[in-house]
Amino acid sequence: MSARGPRYEAQQKGEKHYMVDTPCKRGHFAPRVTATGTCTECRRILEASRYHAHPEKTKQRVKAKYTKNAETLRQKRRDWYYQNIEAARAEAIPRSREWRKNNPGHRNALSRSYMLTKIKRTPAWANNKAIVEFYKACPEGHHVDHIVPLRGKKVSGLHVAYNLQYLPAAENLRKTNRYEVV
Repeated sequence: MSARGPRYEAQQKGEKHYMVDTPCKRGHFAPRVTATGTCTECRRILEASRYHAHPEKTKQRVKAKYTKNAETLRQKRRDWYYQNIEAARAEAIPRSREWRKNNPGHRNALSRSYMLTKIKRTPAWANNKAIVEFYKACPEGHHVDHIVPLRGKKVSGLHVAYNLQYLPAAENLRKTNRYEVV
């Protein structure tokens, strides 16, 4: 351990970075890495020089690291998202509205594509009245979801009444086109 200073305090708190009043040996006033005491700016420069010296080797190393820790990294992203979901939505909604306003042709094409998929995936024997009633009875704050998605990667379902379910909006948006076997 270092002397009782900012690094020691950061280690005790479990923080990844800390600040000091003096520059590093290369003159940067940047946060330092608690584990090693190195300047984050110096570390960034070193990593960039390593990458430019051996880009393929670096890509392989990063890919191997991700593959080894894929589930842990996915879980960290999920945890961050659920902790920051309100801020993420508050940021995404205006951005989404702006995109829709600026890209009406693209938006219409996407909507039309989904409608055509629904039409193609609705068999002649489907009970259209039951489907319409199912949509009308959807509770507030829920979406009508296809249990087996219409455009899944591995399997595609039909647009029929028994392939529909009610899901809370957030859960349905998280599910996207995945078919989750329970």
